[in-house]
Amino acid sequence: MIKMLCQVPRKLGMSEHEFYPRYLQGHGSLVRNHARAMGFLRYVQAHRIALPEIDNFSAGQPWRTPLDGQSELWWESWESMESALASPEGGKASAILEADEQEFTDTSNVSGFVAQEEIVLDLSDGSPPGFGTAVKMVIDIWKRPDLSTAEFSARWRGQHGDLVRQHAAALGICKYVQNHRDPAAKFDFAELRGWQPAPNGVTEMWWPDIEAMRSALASPEALSSLTAISLDEVVFADPALTRAFVAKEHTIFDYVGAVPSTRDP
Repeated sequence: MIKMLCQVPRKLGMSEHEFYPRYLQGHGSLVRNHARAMGFLRYVQAHRIALPEIDNFSAGQPWRTPLDGQSELWWESWESMESALASPEGGKASAILEADEQEFTDTSNVSGFVAQEEIVLDLSDGSPPGFGTAVKMVIDIWKRPDLSTAEFSARWRGQHGDLVRQHAAALGICKYVQNHRDPAAKFDFAELRGWQPAPNGVTEMWWPDIEAMRSALASPEALSSLTAISLDEVVFADPALTRAFVAKEHTIFDYVGAVPSTRDP
């Protein structure tokens, strides 16, 4: 399957109370209505939630201000994506969705990339982590300018992945996912849509629920682990470009494994 991640900032002057319902209900419904024409199999939104523990930790880091959300869009394959986007129906649907995005997002700061999802750690019960009470930390990562993309990915995937595994118990996380830019991507969505340059990767750290996250991150052991992980990140990532936020996932639709004729659109 092909996964695209989009970084989503809300429109300037729009409050959070206006943005999130518009993003979830208005745009979410529109994407669902055009899923068949666009070839989408799954669509997930991650909405930023306030968490003082993370805000306090972030305040001590040289990170950028986080965005308001992130979208995940999934296709069956490159062939199905290209076929849908090249069709008259796909082109019309794409134009409709792009016009709607301008109504609630800061389009000058939107970005996105096709990702290779790598599940580094999974201690969950096998249920999709976005369902129920689970929450996650989303971290947008840019590589150090002196490293190649291959060097960045290898260091992040290898030594850093091992380090997170070692600290998983102290952090209380149930799942850890790295999203690397797909080197086999046939085109760059950021360039195609005129978006901002995309991060080189996105980290997802999962907790069973908000209270589990709060409890874990309140411990000295967790703070020590976060510090160790942050210190290791500077070896391969540029902390001045990093963005991080805590999010709740909302699955708008998931047709993976469904018979095409049973889909809603």
